[in-house]
Amino acid sequence: MRRIAIALTFLLAIPLAAADRIEHLAKLADVWATAKYLDPYLMTRGVDWDAALVRAIPKVREAKTEAEFVAAVGSMLAELHDRATRVEREQEPDAPPTKLADVPLTRTDGDVLIVNAGPYAKAGGSLWSSAFALAGEIGKTKRVVIDLRGADEVGAILASVGIVGATTPVPPSFMTFHSGYAPQEGSSSGGYYSALQTIAAAPLQKLSYLPGPAPSRVVFVTDGKRIPDAASALWWSGAAGIVSETPLTDDALAGTTSIELGDEWFAMVRIAEPAVRGLAADIVADHATALPRALELARADTPFTARPPLTPVTMLPSPIVERPYVNMTNPELPYRLLSLFRLWTIIDRFYPYKHLIGDWDAVLRNMIPRFENAKDAKEYAAAVMETVAFVEDGHSGAQGHPAAVDVIGGMWLPNVQLRVVEQQYVVMAGPKELLHRGDVVVAVDGEPLRDRILRLRKYITASTDRARTQRVLNAVLRGAEGTEAVLTLKNDDGSTREVRVTRAQKMVSPPKPAEPVYRVLDGNIGYVDLTRLTTAEVDAMFEALGKTKAMIFDMRGYPRGTAWSIAPRINTNKAKYGASFRRAQVSAWSAEEGRSGFYFDQPLPPTDPKKPLYTGPTAMLIDDRAISQSEHSGLFYEAANGTTFIGSPSAGANGDVTSFPLPGGFTVAFTGHDVRHADGRQLQRVGLVPDIAVEPTIRGLREGKDEVLERAIAWANDVTRSK
Repeated sequence: MRRIAIALTFLLAIPLAAADRIEHLAKLADVWATAKYLDPYLMTRGVDWDAALVRAIPKVREAKTEAEFVAAVGSMLAELHDRATRVEREQEPDAPPTKLADVPLTRTDGDVLIVNAGPYAKAGGSLWSSAFALAGEIGKTKRVVIDLRGADEVGAILASVGIVGATTPVPPSFMTFHSGYAPQEGSSSGGYYSALQTIAAAPLQKLSYLPGPAPSRVVFVTDGKRIPDAASALWWSGAAGIVSETPLTDDALAGTTSIELGDEWFAMVRIAEPAVRGLAADIVADHATALPRALELARADTPFTARPPLTPVTMLPSPIVERPYVNMTNPELPYRLLSLFRLWTIIDRFYPYKHLIGDWDAVLRNMIPRFENAKDAKEYAAAVMETVAFVEDGHSGAQGHPAAVDVIGGMWLPNVQLRVVEQQYVVMAGPKELLHRGDVVVAVDGEPLRDRILRLRKYITASTDRARTQRVLNAVLRGAEGTEAVLTLKNDDGSTREVRVTRAQKMVSPPKPAEPVYRVLDGNIGYVDLTRLTTAEVDAMFEALGKTKAMIFDMRGYPRGTAWSIAPRINTNKAKYGASFRRAQVSAWSAEEGRSGFYFDQPLPPTDPKKPLYTGPTAMLIDDRAISQSEHSGLFYEAANGTTFIGSPSAGANGDVTSFPLPGGFTVAFTGHDVRHADGRQLQRVGLVPDIAVEPTIRGLREGKDEVLERAIAWANDVTRSK
């Protein structure tokens, strides 16, 4: 029993060690991404931030203690050569914790009021709640020393406690700003961009409601790590002095954010770059003598040392460029984790539907071992594809790596199309001598088709379960070059037969329908195939169908940009907007703005009074083949005249596409905008929901019927008969 207990203890220790390593790597990814997107150094100094991460990853993986982990993170941050970006411990291990009850906020030394702001300005401190009382104390004195040592953030408090005697300009700063994720290759309709913003701070002003005049002498004491904007503004204006424990540099003006590393250690990352230069201390003194020297300076009668003029800084930012490492088809371990971290952090910061994913943090931690243990190019490619599939979006995918085809198969069956009909996998098109419309496929290459779908499902994603199954179904017939796919088909009587179809390099497009793109159906009903209609044909289409009693738009596929021409021709609602947009923004201006977004309503194109308005009812035929622009067309038509949706739910993936590269030739695509109905209702992962639900049947397919269109024709007759 004792040996069993020892063995169990040993086994339990292994996952704990692995969990620590995974947690450390996840924190490293967070620190790396925070600096990458928020630190102005990364947009202005040409730092190879990928290389810094790659060098830090082995150190983090080998860390046996928290101290070694923190040192590894620090080594990565040190590559920025930035005093503001560093690792820092909140409190030295041997230092007793500060109790506010033991440290008075104010005390006097003769004629000088000393404000112990540091302990009270820690996170969760009470300096804000004490600001009014502090202003009353300051209003009674002419000389004030404000000790900022140990303060986390004093911010605007200094402007609220009565130390400002006249309007004083505050130096501006630069901050990074990312409005969506700009694609690394090609372009996008999203208009995404990155910028370096100049943040113009409001000037300090004397507050009329505070008692008494401002002090004639104000001196700040600092440890040299951070100088509040208010203190630097007063120093530059000649209204205050600074005593520092270390020589001051302009880095003390840098704003920072912190990421907790554990054991009271934090990674401090610069988020603001001063737009001026010239900050210095009046006096540099050690810790013991800093306060006495500050008291001397506060009691001096001579004016403060002449300040240098504000020197503006010119910054030339460049957008973040993701190196593709195309030749790393089988990357070394650090680059495999770089790939995961890049993928995870871009989705984490920029994916507008992240709130629909679920626990994205858990995805990172669960996939770290997969990327660590990938032993060859195929396993690496599979890990990337599986991670992307967690995004569950019809716009998401990872393509371009040569081994990706080994994961799901590289060759297609020419012109063979399958769809889910009545919960079975049914042939929609194929070589007529071998396959017939309505045939049910039960196995491929001897493997039950349901099993094959489950096996490939984790590598292929979509926005809804139904659409995902259909996308997987589009891949189940793929295989190696030169091979034959053996399809097992179920006959009407329950028996089976086998057919063999040779796989080819490319998918062969099905033949175009023989029917016209638009036409008048029996009963004076207009029909338009929106998958084929071009913008140049829209006016002619309305001229031909303008006197029909109703019109059916067939959107079971992808359109050709016609919604912007059609919507104003049917806008009987006089609607102003067709859709509501949201896009992720990444900035450090505030916690709220840094993880919110840009919201706007998309206007419908204006109606041309020279073109007649179609006033009859319209319907749109939909199923999961209607995706993205197809669904956006539906939003426009819904807003314009309340178009009726007939069929089954659309794919639920809208918002244009942006992309980035990963090592090995991968290009990862994802949705850039959160697009909703004009009234704000969710579209993503829901799709356009049919007002009249109808789906094909196997019998109908075999009989050559289009049951969805037939139902739409019945709707058109019913709705016009009632008028």
